[in-house]
Amino acid sequence: MKSSHGASPVTVPSSPVKPEGDTRFAVVTMTRMPYRFEEWLNYYRALGTDHLFIAVEESPEVESLLAEAPWCDMVTTSRSKPEQNPYETVITRQERVMAWALRECESRGIPWLFHLDDDELLHFGQPWEETVAQVPLEATCLVVRNVEGVPDNDHSDFTTISRFAVGNETGWPMLAYINGKAAGRVGACSEMGPHRFTGVEWEAPLKAACVLHFESCPYTRWEEKFTHYAATTTSNKNLKAIPFDFYVDSIKCCRQHAQDPSRLRSFWRKRKQRHYLREADSLLVVGHIALSQESRERLERQRLRETRTARSRSSTPSPTPL
Repeated sequence: MKSSHGASPVTVPSSPVKPEGDTRFAVVTMTRMPYRFEEWLNYYRALGTDHLFIAVEESPEVESLLAEAPWCDMVTTSRSKPEQNPYETVITRQERVMAWALRECESRGIPWLFHLDDDELLHFGQPWEETVAQVPLEATCLVVRNVEGVPDNDHSDFTTISRFAVGNETGWPMLAYINGKAAGRVGACSEMGPHRFTGVEWEAPLKAACVLHFESCPYTRWEEKFTHYAATTTSNKNLKAIPFDFYVDSIKCCRQHAQDPSRLRSFWRKRKQRHYLREADSLLVVGHIALSQESRERLERQRLRETRTARSRSSTPSPTPL
């Protein structure tokens, strides 16, 4: 991980170091009509995840996928009923599946459980075993900061995005949440909203671990998500309860311009793609393992250019004072 004008990016190790103790971890998520879901699953398998607990909503094709090898041995599923107002009940539903997964982990002897969304990738900048070894024994909630994906175009997704925004003390320039996600120490905590578990918190250094949040990427994911919310979040009173201006304005846009794809796409380009331009010099570059080969090669070329530039500057003699 690096600043876009700093040192080389750090990639997640594809072969996790063997733990000295039991440092296994599981992931729980709730999903509805996910994007490139088998690649999402493959990412977590490559990361070293011991087990995935997935609550499936209105997505029979996902249930069919998860019933087949190799996922049937690595994934435990539950089916959630459709909700009349899905955004308004999302926290309650997430807590429900977190409680379910904690019980499942305890019965399987898995010591750590992360709660993540299906548009998020957990990234390790150093082996997980090294990070978890630093967690104090009394800590029951391991907090991991989130960073927000910056798209280059309408099609940018988790296989091509390598630049990420990091929120400052006010949250700028993040469009969605800024308070990170967490892993709970199984058997010693309970769920406490979608971002935390109960008990003593310990925050991992950003360079050690972070959550890569691909909010509204690619464009089609934004369109599907907020068209769905526009159809199910029907009152302006309910809109006022949503804490993110980007979400509220996206819902309003999808209500007003549902039949005008050009207006929808224009909104996304202005409010998502170009939103981060003022922060271009402070973005993080992350060489995560979901990147395509082409994206990895592009990052390597960028690294080589920066190295040559740095060497050229250091070798240029200083002017002789008059």
